[in-house]
Amino acid sequence: MRKHTYTECAEINFSKLEERLMAINNPNFTKADEFREMLYSLMVDYRPTLIMATGGSKVVAYYLQLILEQIGLGGMICEVIEPRDYFYKENIRLFSNLVVISASGKSNGIQEAVSDFPGNKYLICEGENFLDCSSVSWSNECFEKEKSFVSLATSLGPITLLLTAIHSLNLELCPVEIQRINEKVLELFSKSQDKIRELSINFHNVDLIQVLSGYDTRASSSVLESNLVESGACIPVLHDKGSFCHGRSNLLFQNPDSQFVYLTHRRKMLDQVLMDCLTLEYSNVSVFHTEDLTDDVFWKEYYLILQMYFLSKKIAEDRGIDLTQPEYNSSIVQKTYKYRGEM
Repeated sequence: MRKHTYTECAEINFSKLEERLMAINNPNFTKADEFREMLYSLMVDYRPTLIMATGGSKVVAYYLQLILEQIGLGGMICEVIEPRDYFYKENIRLFSNLVVISASGKSNGIQEAVSDFPGNKYLICEGENFLDCSSVSWSNECFEKEKSFVSLATSLGPITLLLTAIHSLNLELCPVEIQRINEKVLELFSKSQDKIRELSINFHNVDLIQVLSGYDTRASSSVLESNLVESGACIPVLHDKGSFCHGRSNLLFQNPDSQFVYLTHRRKMLDQVLMDCLTLEYSNVSVFHTEDLTDDVFWKEYYLILQMYFLSKKIAEDRGIDLTQPEYNSSIVQKTYKYRGEM
């Protein structure tokens, strides 16, 4: 076992996160414009779109899916897949667009998928692109490259640019508008941090985190799941709210020492029933919501995503694990992460 020698500790990465987000969404660059042009292109004729991502990049994929399906007013079909899924999916030819999300652009299977796909192809990446597709890069000369085993800015950066792009589709994307969005991002950043600081829970002896989520919180729940798994901080289990009503509550009954995380934007009747039942029977339920925000679902999910990043950090700290510089099995990681063979 060893720590990743090319990463910085969580305290450093989180202390730089705010600055890095502002550098990525810098009003003096055209990155948000590029993301907006990509959204315009994907909206043409509302054609079916595949979004390919793996690891921490799936957070960006789910957020992009939320955007495309919302602005498509139900007329846009989007599906998020892993790179390996591409080679087993029989209806690939029914999709017109492929959006690949990869910081390096070198994840295994991506080059083969891009070469094979017959439709419109886009890559959201950090730097220069060598693939045969339209590239949208989110880094610039102001951005200090992140050194982290668990991606923070490499996920939040493109999500922030997508947030800016969607809120400027019908506006002139001027520096003043971008600055207005950045000010709100910083406000939510601070509020999210405060929410987690106010938690009275200590996760030191918690081995299992159960997350109750839904379609509208898929991006935020994947933040928590991915961060906890990749850092090895805890075992997360994701429950759909509907599926939880069909027997999955027994995991909580059999593991009363686990911690329960409930994610919600809107308290529908089912949400209220679930929260009433859970809080009546158990004391280990924490509800994370966006009810203090009156904006649209894109802002709300962005807010919840921020909360889950800070919650990930707290859980790891309480467990004595560094979120962005964890110990890992070097033999397994090197052999599997660098694998570039047939998928």
